[in-house]
Amino acid sequence: MAPTHTSQLLEELVAQAPDGPVDLEWLLSNLDKRSFGLLLLLLGLLVIIPGVATIATLALLFPAVEMMLGRSAPAFPRFVSKRQFDFKRFKRFTVFVRPMLQAIERISRPRWDARRDVIDRLVGLVVFLLAFSAGWPLPLVNVIPGMVVVLIAIAYLQEDGLLLTVAMAAALICLLGLGWTLWASFGAVMSWIGL
Repeated sequence: MAPTHTSQLLEELVAQAPDGPVDLEWLLSNLDKRSFGLLLLLLGLLVIIPGVATIATLALLFPAVEMMLGRSAPAFPRFVSKRQFDFKRFKRFTVFVRPMLQAIERISRPRWDARRDVIDRLVGLVVFLLAFSAGWPLPLVNVIPGMVVVLIAIAYLQEDGLLLTVAMAAALICLLGLGWTLWASFGAVMSWIGL
């Protein structure tokens, strides 16, 4: 049986959301058995949105570490899980991204060739590095890692090994690009101060 489409899971979650602010504890309580994948999708989208990107980037580190450790479900420290954010902005953003998700889903299908625990740990490691890179205080540096996390989450939820390979390649390019930017910036600063 094919997995439920990611856009449908997202639509169902948004429909359940209250009108006011929500916190990560509410999100976790409303996720289905594929909580890691859907949580990565939600946080990846939030990383892109101005105003909530900082807390979303911090929050993304926790499920990434838990996936690397082989945990079966995500959890957050209380200071992160009780931090509220305005879900209305997220609801508006999902309307914008839904056509993109549906376009990916039309060409995506289950192609899972590796053990689930291996995939979990690999995805966790890559998402951790992307979240770390999204936290650098550079203009718009969060947008591309956030988009790559969303692509990884879709591949993970759709159980599409080919799409996951593409997403991992995009993650590698993203991380190499950030590494080069930081190295060049460091070199420019050292040159400017005469070292």
